[in-house]
Amino acid sequence: MRKTHWVERHSCLETFGEIYEHVVTCFEAMVNSHVYPEVNGNWDSDTKTTPHGLKSSLQSFGVIVGFTLLKNSLDYLKGLLARLQRRDIDVFGAHTIIDNIISEIQCLRDDIGVEF
Repeated sequence: MRKTHWVERHSCLETFGEIYEHVVTCFEAMVNSHVYPEVNGNWDSDTKTTPHGLKSSLQSFGVIVGFTLLKNSLDYLKGLLARLQRRDIDVFGAHTIIDNIISEIQCLRDDIGVEF
């Protein structure tokens, strides 16, 4: 992937957000295989330690809030980035999108209590 493919990077964040609960459940099953009998829990302690650490990290307040803020912030830029990556860049259209993004973010900031 080239460094300019920001839209694909945002798509990765969206995909991870969609599978987040399943990833945490998978780590939980690896760590607590006695609770999940359908999982073959014959893993050594190192194999159980790594998913435990990853699960703890993914469930930390800072990671959840940071991920959510990053993904939601990039949602505003997704259309603009897609437009700027085209071969036939419409500069005027991009400028209009930038103005709309600025307005949307200003509204968000004005109603920050409602949003959070």
